[in-house]
Amino acid sequence: MLLQKNLKRNSLSLSLLILITVNAFYVSAIRAEPDKQLAQSESKETASGKLQIETLQDLIRAIERNEKFYVDQQLKMTRVYEDYPKAADPDQQIRKQWDYSLTLQGQKFRLEKKSKGRLKVGYIGAVKIPKNGPKSRYSESESLLVFDGTTFRSLRKQLIETPENAKQNQAQNKGQVSDEHPSLTNLARPHMYLLSSGAPKVPLSIYMKGSQAVLAYPNPSYVAPGSKIETQLLEDREFQGLKCKRVLIDVILSNGTRHNGWELWLAVDRNLLPVRNLSYTYRWSKESPIAESTVDDWREVQPGVWLPIRFHTDRYNSFMMKWEGKQQLSWRANFHITSISLDLQQLPEDVFTKLEFPSGTKVFLKEDGTVTELKEDEKKP
Repeated sequence: MLLQKNLKRNSLSLSLLILITVNAFYVSAIRAEPDKQLAQSESKETASGKLQIETLQDLIRAIERNEKFYVDQQLKMTRVYEDYPKAADPDQQIRKQWDYSLTLQGQKFRLEKKSKGRLKVGYIGAVKIPKNGPKSRYSESESLLVFDGTTFRSLRKQLIETPENAKQNQAQNKGQVSDEHPSLTNLARPHMYLLSSGAPKVPLSIYMKGSQAVLAYPNPSYVAPGSKIETQLLEDREFQGLKCKRVLIDVILSNGTRHNGWELWLAVDRNLLPVRNLSYTYRWSKESPIAESTVDDWREVQPGVWLPIRFHTDRYNSFMMKWEGKQQLSWRANFHITSISLDLQQLPEDVFTKLEFPSGTKVFLKEDGTVTELKEDEKKP
């Protein structure tokens, strides 16, 4: 009776006490080797100037062709988040590391994630903030997500320090089985690397087409109700010696307020991958970016196919920006790809299905919009 459909992770309980950080996930499109070869040929023509990009539609089509290089991949990546200025007590420094291992084949994927570190504690809803409550908390977690094109399964294991005694930790295991199409990190999509925080979980070419295209995409994650996405082509520039096509993607809320924007610098001879992203939140400043993301190192992983190997995001203090017009570093996230292959060898048959729930794990089934808790004998695939 379990699951012959596609599935998706659903947040089944809302915690009143959360760790503040930003993660984002997502998956890609269809595998077609002839399309990859055609895209590679056209990508070289674009870099040499033979294939002209004069309009926004030309650019979107060129990005779509280049996105096909990355629909199959095996990836290992590390992300390190750290607050600035650093805390006087190193044990209280806000710093967390995530390690990702991804196997992606079209829409099928297996994503393993491990994290450990300290983040700020936030209180949401109508919760009374404890007078002497903790300002930060150390935690460790592991998660596994698998999707075989039909059924989504996930398992999250978390270890959290208790406020009373850091040596006594709380262990939590949660599982899910779902028939909804899941989202997967934008870190699975190189053209979205520099937008991995705060953007819908869709391909860049879809994002640039606007709200209707984003909402038509399977599970694009959160999109503000009634908002519009507007993209405009800007004047070409150079950055790090690379000729770049520039676009500005603005998000306009339902009340007409221009909320935020992304100014992307797309490197022409790097498969139109963003080499730079200037992120604007217009309530803080209309002139200066509130965050900047930059590629620090490139690798040609196949002839004519490039990938950012190291990149980072600097986020500035919002209030310093608004009231003093200064860019004071608030936090930094560094990303490093430690392993990448776009040529998938023969994979194990169960790579996109294998996930076992440890005994005692609470597992919830979401099927046809209804959520139920599975019994112990129902948790096996």
